Formats: sequence, C-alpha cells, structure tokens
Amino acid sequence: MKYRNCTFALLTVLSVLALVAGIEAQGRAGDIGDGAMLRHYLISNGPKGPIHGGESAVTDMILMDDGWVYGSTEATWGEKSCHLFRTDGEVSEHVITVTDKLPGQPKVSDMAPGPGGELVGATTTYNEVFDDAKNTYEGGHLFSYNPATKAFVDYGVIQKGQGINCVAVDSLHSRVYCVTYPDAHLFAYDYAKKTTKDYGQVKEPWRVKDLGRVSWRGVPKVLMIDDAGTVYYSTYIKDKGGRIFRLAFGDEKPVFTGAVVPTQQGMDDDPLYENTIVSAIKAVDGGFWCGTSVDGFLFKFHPSTSTCINKGKAFQYWNLRSLAYGGDGRLYMLGGRDYDNSWLLCYDTMTGSIECLGWPTHTTQMGVICRDKEGKILMAENLRNSYIWVYGPSGRLGLKGEAIIQKAGPGGEVRQP
Repeated sequence: MKYRNCTFALLTVLSVLALVAGIEAQGRAGDIGDGAMLRHYLISNGPKGPIHGGESAVTDMILMDDGWVYGSTEATWGEKSCHLFRTDGEVSEHVITVTDKLPGQPKVSDMAPGPGGELVGATTTYNEVFDDAKNTYEGGHLFSYNPATKAFVDYGVIQKGQGINCVAVDSLHSRVYCVTYPDAHLFAYDYAKKTTKDYGQVKEPWRVKDLGRVSWRGVPKVLMIDDAGTVYYSTYIKDKGGRIFRLAFGDEKPVFTGAVVPTQQGMDDDPLYENTIVSAIKAVDGGFWCGTSVDGFLFKFHPSTSTCINKGKAFQYWNLRSLAYGGDGRLYMLGGRDYDNSWLLCYDTMTGSIECLGWPTHTTQMGVICRDKEGKILMAENLRNSYIWVYGPSGRLGLKGEAIIQKAGPGGEVRQP
C-alpha cells in the first residue's frame, strides 16, 4: 500500500511538473519578449465615462492626416452603444458616440479614409438579430466624420433590414462602395450627387451554425480600390475556392478577374470551410497584399495582370484579419482564430522572410492592428474591456524616403515607406 501511495504521489508530482514546464515552454514560445511591448492602456472609461465596459471592442483603426489613429467599437455583453475614439499610442480619447447619432446601431463594422481628411464608416448589428424573423432592425448606415470640424454626416440606410459588412472610398469618382450583410449586395453611394446604386447580389450567402453561433458565409469581407477607381472583392464558391471579382467605374456588373485566392487543398469537403480575403493593404507597386480567412495565407494580388502570388504562412493557425506597415517598412499581420488568442506576424517585403513574433498575452483577443504616426504597431482588443497594446520595434528603423532609392530585394519589392 505504501509503495502504491508513493508511486501515485510521484506520478502526481511528475505530472504537475510536466504541466508547469509545458506552460512555461508555451510562454517562452508565445509571448512577445525582450521589452518589445512598450505599454498597454484601456479604451473604456469605466461606468461614469463615455465608453463603458462592453462598448470598447475595437472593430477598426485608421491613421489620419492629423497624426491621430481613429478607432471604432461595437457593443458587447448586453450593451447597446458603439463609439469612435482616437489614440496617439500613449492614451485613448473618446471622440463621439455613434449610437447617439444613429439610434439602434450597436456596431461600427468598417471604416475608410474619405475625401478632405474625413473618415467614412458603416454600421451593422448582430447575427442573432438577422436570424430572428421578427427583428425590426432598420438597416446599416453609411456616415462620415470630419476630425477637423467634428461634423458628423449620416448618409442614411443603404439596404433596408441589412447591415453593412465593408466599405471603401473612390475619391476620384466621389463614391463610397459597400457590401451589405447578410444579403451580399454591392452598393455605390455618390456623396456628391447624394444617390445610391445597387449592383445586385454578388453571391448568394449560406447560413451556417458553428458552436452555437449563426453566421452567413460567402459575403465579401473587404473591398479594394485601385488608382483608376476599380473596386475588387473576393467571395467563396463551393468546390471552386475563393475568387476575385472587379467592378470598373462605369460598368454595370462585376466580372470574374480570373484570379483565385490561394487555398489549402483537401479542405473543400468541410461544410464550414470558406477561404476568402479578410484583410488587404495597398503595396508600393500598385498591387495589394491580402490575408486569407481559413487558411491564413499571405498573398499578393496584382490587378494589372489578375494574378496572385502566394507568400505562404508563418504559423499553424488561420485568419490574417488585419495588415499594417510598420515604421521599419515591414508588413505586420494579425492572425488567429476567432474567439482565441491573437498572434503578431511580420513579413519583410524586401527579403521575402516571414516570421511569427508571438502574442502580448496568452488570453488576448485582437480585432485589428494599425501603425501610429511614429511607425509603432498598435494592437487593439475586441473584448468587454479592451486594451491597446503598443509594439515598439516596428518604429525603430524608419525608412521613409530611403525606400525610393533602394533596389527590390528577393521578396519582390523595396520596403514600404
């Protein structure tokens, strides 16, 4: 009996030691170390402030001409209000309560730089609302906010009963493009003429239920616009993969470009599978760096030739949900599964190297990253009480101006200024 007790005790101690060693190993492998995270600070202001807990989950961030990074939020945990805020990498300041201007809108879904230094945004609601046949949701709004004059302009509901998934601005032709959710209609709002045009349903979405959560697949998640005002988007077609379409200015219907989103083979039999573009940022040569959803590939899309060049992936997870250039000219990426810890990755567009930098903490869920005026990468959480984490090394090697005289490296281009 004593022998058995001793054996049991020994095995218990060894198990605990193995668990601790595993956790420590995971921490060493996962945490961003060496003082790279300079600071983190709250977005919410507490129960007496303008942004309450449950109203600070960040949905987007954009660096504007005034040097501030402007962000948007959604309401969670039973709250009902969404906001715009701004940050300089040191503190966060409340800008405006969007729900006060647009009652019944709990989420700013996407933002884009607009004309004259304005910020253009869109609103939506939750999948549970869309799944309720008796819901009374009026529909998502387009709006603009001018940081200089503090003027807020409501462009109105785009499609009755539908939210807005993504937006992009064509300043050349005075248009705001957007895709509604879950109906997946492509719209163009002419902010000079105050007119709206519906280009029809770009993809019939399908309803799925995963771990009790309802959503609709196939709806474009990001819009890209080139210098000529042509808008591009991707959607997923069963057994054919993610495909990239375009709508040139003056066209009446989007057309398939011939470009296919890089896809991991053998996954198409999964009913939940949907590989599409979830993030994009313009490259120095006029192309677009894109991140994919399920597979988590980084690839470059060249609109002029309708080709995609897959750069691969730096980690085993998926969903490259956000991209941003650092002050060092490298491309930073936010990856990780929904409702799970998020990883910061880095791709050197000059050398072609890609690496996984780690996570701020093992419990951090991020929604978006953005560069601040000094080139540091800001990582924003999408939790009840969300923090912004500041990654410092990206701002140490500012190459603005130097990239013009550099030669392209093995990665295919100079570092982005």
